[in-house]
Amino acid sequence: MKKNWKNRLLGLILLLLPFSFTACNKEKEEATGMEYTCPMHPQIVQNKPGSCPICGMDLVAKQPANAPGVAVSTDLDYLLQPSNQAVVSSVQTTHPVQKPLEQEITMSGVVTYDTRRQYIIPARFGGRVEKLYVQFNYQKVSKGQRLYDIYSPELVTAQKELLYLLQNDPSNTSLIAGARQKLRLLGATDGQIRQLARTGKESYTFSVYSPYTGYVLDPAVTATPTVAPASASATGGSEDGMGGMGGSSGSASSTTNAPVSAPQGFAIREGMYVTTGQALLKVIDASQVWAQFNVASNVAGQLKKGTPITISFNQVEGKTLQSSVHLVEPVYEEGDNFVQVRALLPAKGNPILIGQVITGKVTYATGSALWVPKDAVLDLGGQSVAFLRMDGMFKPIGVRVGQRADGLLEIVSGLKVSDVIAANAQFLVDSESFIRIADTNR
Repeated sequence: MKKNWKNRLLGLILLLLPFSFTACNKEKEEATGMEYTCPMHPQIVQNKPGSCPICGMDLVAKQPANAPGVAVSTDLDYLLQPSNQAVVSSVQTTHPVQKPLEQEITMSGVVTYDTRRQYIIPARFGGRVEKLYVQFNYQKVSKGQRLYDIYSPELVTAQKELLYLLQNDPSNTSLIAGARQKLRLLGATDGQIRQLARTGKESYTFSVYSPYTGYVLDPAVTATPTVAPASASATGGSEDGMGGMGGSSGSASSTTNAPVSAPQGFAIREGMYVTTGQALLKVIDASQVWAQFNVASNVAGQLKKGTPITISFNQVEGKTLQSSVHLVEPVYEEGDNFVQVRALLPAKGNPILIGQVITGKVTYATGSALWVPKDAVLDLGGQSVAFLRMDGMFKPIGVRVGQRADGLLEIVSGLKVSDVIAANAQFLVDSESFIRIADTNR
């Protein structure tokens, strides 16, 4: 009987012992001010463990506000899980390959006028336009073709001076030569001067002839397209061998490069008075034009003067021309990140329209370089990282990348051919962890 009483007392003590430890732990936790919250409902905060009254999940301890943070290490170990430690993992690996590659640059562009072949015809003397022989923009003219007739008191006076010398002082060759030169400087041709000397009668209306061959425009019309589109597709053809200025094909609505609201007539009119030096007409020689391309800045360094370009016309299927880089503009347009590249195109005999959308392709060799798959490098914005395998572990290492080609990245520095790296750098980054970072700027 006495022995049974002792056994019962011992069993009761053992039964109450866990409850006493739990009570002590709870008193200790409450004394330290530990708080618990629900991971899904942070508004639930208690001073003891338990369950969330909303979702039933176990409450977890909150990190105190004065808990020390984890300092960011300079060797990129903070990227790994757990932080600041090497991760041992049997992930797929690869290694850099040293080899040359052939790159192709595809450029979108547009056909524009050669600005060196644009000519302004000014008024060399003041007067009144009596007759205008060109009526609309993009009218074709040839060298020596009559453009307009003008009455000018200044020109009439110059003619009379030459006739007076020829009739009254024919032996004074120096004065006669000066009078002839004055008429030339005023725009008279040698044929007009010879006719004046032969007839002995001045003309009160003087004809002005085109000194150039091309297409005539009002000086206010902007003939050169200013924007090269990113892409377009259309079909069409040229109406003549000189480029069909101003017109586009039946799909012209797909491009926005033709001159906008260009007037059909000219600012000068018959009966209008003009002053010396006033720009009256513009003549553009379109026998040779420019192919103007926008090239991304990261590949523009591969283009030099003389680099071959294969040009295809989006409006003419299957038609290509061979040209070469004539000029790489050394400046950027404001707000753009593109370099403009020009190539010369012979317009005669080719289906070329000003404002026509074109595509240029350039092939070049990169030379021997170190290449890795693009997935093996992690771009952190300010730096690039690869994960190097060392003794079965992966350690992050900073690398400097260069060109990109066919899913590969050029490694300028940071890796060697003998290195083994993780094939997927993103796999080794713990995107789920929330690490409290210490404020190192204080």
